[in-house]
Amino acid sequence: MMKRSPTRRHFLELAGASVLAGSIAAPHVRAAGKLDPATVTLDWRVTGYHTPFFLGLEQKIFEAQGIDLTVNPGNGSRNTIIAAAANNTTFGMADATALPPGVLQGAEVKMFSLYMGTTPFGIMFKKESGIAKPKDLESRAYGDFPGSATYALFPTFAKKAGIDVSKVKIVNISPAAQFSSLLDNQVDATFTALNDSYVTLSHQGAALGNFSYAEQGLNVLSQGLIAGPETLKNRDLVKRFAQAFNQSVAAVKADPQKAAEVTKKLVPAAPDVAVQVDMIKDLVAHRLTNARTTGKPAGWMAEADWRDLVDLLAEAGTLKEKVALDRLYTNDFVA
Repeated sequence: MMKRSPTRRHFLELAGASVLAGSIAAPHVRAAGKLDPATVTLDWRVTGYHTPFFLGLEQKIFEAQGIDLTVNPGNGSRNTIIAAAANNTTFGMADATALPPGVLQGAEVKMFSLYMGTTPFGIMFKKESGIAKPKDLESRAYGDFPGSATYALFPTFAKKAGIDVSKVKIVNISPAAQFSSLLDNQVDATFTALNDSYVTLSHQGAALGNFSYAEQGLNVLSQGLIAGPETLKNRDLVKRFAQAFNQSVAAVKADPQKAAEVTKKLVPAAPDVAVQVDMIKDLVAHRLTNARTTGKPAGWMAEADWRDLVDLLAEAGTLKEKVALDRLYTNDFVA
């Protein structure tokens, strides 16, 4: 039976099903020859910072690198790390803060290309709350959920920002109730990703303020591309995938509007185009590099950043013991 290239309608049908149970695949035919099939599992639902994958598919950037890519939605960095370790996905996108605990628990996975060198972690609050500086969080209710990176890091953030954490009322909330807890005044402040949930709520009409972890002196590595040992043995494939992703990031930087429109077309459940554009603007302006990666090739990671992250997680109690840095990352695939 002849293999039929996907039509635009078929492409959109694939995309519409992706958030619940499906995936988004690249076209399967290339004049230059056979493509290598590969899957990438995201850290979460499709949102603005995932646009490089979808613009890369639309512009055939992955195809040009000989990759037939399928993009799967994720359900948290921890689960993506487990899937990559078990070889249930070729590649993954995950937050660096989830990698050391995962590796210590037996998930032999490495980050091979950094995406965000500056964390988007922050704290958001309603402007009408009267909160104007970090110390104003004292005597207020701060909502977060146990087990999250922000929950573990909040005491360190408080120390950096001059907050007496013993004077903050920590309220355990679920991720599903986070927005309503803030908007209904059940908590005065809560965690946020400044390139995602903060933008979403602002577009919904909420008048919000924020404190950025990074701006308060607490920066940690954020999202990056990961793979398990079986995938990493295929050095050529990994290098081509990293190159295609970084080329796709450059394409998003060059045309955020196009990137958002393509992502919304392929994944109708993704945030509205205007919301995604603002997410991309935050990404480009604040997240892609840090002081140690500026001027280095896209995807390159500094050993000192990983050491700082491990030390911080150990101090916060997230790690029972420190993990060797060479188990966490490699720059071998950075062009």
